Amino acid sequence: MTKVRLGNLCLAAAVAGVILCAVLMRAFYMPYSGFWRTVLYNILIFSWAVSVWWRILHTQTRRCLLGAAALMLFWLDIRLIRYDFAQTPEMLRRLWYAYYIPMLLIPTLALYTLFFLDWGQSSPLYKYRYVIFVFPVVLFSLVLTNDCHQLVFAFPPGQEVLGSPDYTYRFVYYLCLLWIFSCAVFTVVYLVRRCRIPHTKRILWLPLVPIFFATLYALLYKHILNVPWMHAVAGDMTVVQCLTFTASFEACIRCGLIQSNMGYATLFEVSMAKGLITDRAFVPVQCSMQAAPLHEEQLRQALTGSVQLDATTQLHGHPIRKGYIFWQEDITELVALLEELRLTQEDLHDIGDVIQAETAQKAQWLKLSEQNRLYDKIETVTARQLARIQEYLIALKATDDIDTARRLLKHIVILGTYIKRRSNLVFVCDKAEDIDTTELRLSLFESAESLRLSDIRCAVQIADTAKISPASAVAIYDAFEAIIEATLPGLQEILFCAEHTAQGWGLRCSVQCTDAPAALPGLPQMQLERDDDGLLYFSMFPAEGGGL
Repeated sequence: MTKVRLGNLCLAAAVAGVILCAVLMRAFYMPYSGFWRTVLYNILIFSWAVSVWWRILHTQTRRCLLGAAALMLFWLDIRLIRYDFAQTPEMLRRLWYAYYIPMLLIPTLALYTLFFLDWGQSSPLYKYRYVIFVFPVVLFSLVLTNDCHQLVFAFPPGQEVLGSPDYTYRFVYYLCLLWIFSCAVFTVVYLVRRCRIPHTKRILWLPLVPIFFATLYALLYKHILNVPWMHAVAGDMTVVQCLTFTASFEACIRCGLIQSNMGYATLFEVSMAKGLITDRAFVPVQCSMQAAPLHEEQLRQALTGSVQLDATTQLHGHPIRKGYIFWQEDITELVALLEELRLTQEDLHDIGDVIQAETAQKAQWLKLSEQNRLYDKIETVTARQLARIQEYLIALKATDDIDTARRLLKHIVILGTYIKRRSNLVFVCDKAEDIDTTELRLSLFESAESLRLSDIRCAVQIADTAKISPASAVAIYDAFEAIIEATLPGLQEILFCAEHTAQGWGLRCSVQCTDAPAALPGLPQMQLERDDDGLLYFSMFPAEGGGL
């Protein structure tokens, strides 16, 4: 037998003992038995109210149950005052009227409590919840003021103030009975519906048993009064009704119809959580059935960090009041997830290597493609010069004349220098918006130096600016080469000047040669003039808004 069940049995035995003492006091007519019985019943109901305060979680439900307990205490106390202390008929009658306050409000509170159990704040009638108290308040107000209108009890003429046992029931009295009966019926119907165990035909009968006995007692009350021994034992309707009301509410709490914070030990024991509660000496106080046996050393280690019990279980601990709590965490899913992540990481690593290799291969392919594009472009722009070099080489092999060979070699040097510098401009100007004029200056100066090696006097000038467009740089250098190639057989002197004007870049060139060309092929915009001394003047400037 568990500690919880043993405690419940002891509590039930104590309550039964108190009730038995009160019944024996009434049965044997002990002195002041009414007072002491009331004290005992007050202690029982007050103790139950204190337990309700600690056990019930829902605020509204707790208030309703405490209100019902207060009404039962009020009912017992006014009954004691009426039978043991009241002296005048008027006081007796008014205390009798006051019975109807708890008689009307306790069933109403029961119905109100069940309303919160079933619907709560989600009900559309929640904001009208207090309307349920209007009718019983009106009814007991009429009962308390019966002497003014006698709509509840009618007394014989002349005995309205003093009171008389020869009274008759009037219309409001039957309304009170109807309200009490209606609340009882709705409560029973609700409990029958809530006490049905889901997915079965079984019903929790415990909350219905006190209501059944209370109803049976009310129906047989007059017969009980006619039997002396029953009247002595169970003739106090107030006590019986208060105890049955309390038993019914307690049964709802025990069955779980009213949420409470009791039964945690049993819940912890049968729960699926693998938990253990110990005292400060690591002696187990509460243990769930799913928990595996643990050593004290493992428990001590769990207070400082997680302890790996096996491949899929970790032990954790934390201090609590007067002890420690330990729980075993199943990390099977976490281990499986980590394994899946490890496999995924390996796959991604392999995929990453493949992607890296593909990226490197693609980069190499792009590099080669770009190089091929640039080489093709160089070959295209220097095709004519390469062809002429090839012709010069063939002629060089065929000639035996040293002067001819030297002349052919000088021409090959001039063309080779152009191919070198023009190739460099292809690389520099590719995908560039502007280039430094130093690149053009170096190209012109190197070509001029190759001319000097061929005994051709050459001077080059270029405007001192920082930047030049790639198209203008290529056009100027190509024009310079075109002039040289056109005048090369008899070229003696050349003065070349690249200028920068408001319209853009242009060039001027004066040449002294023996064989003057009529025009430059491929450069129709080039202007050619000849003076009287045989000097040739070349000029090429962009139109306004244009450029070379």
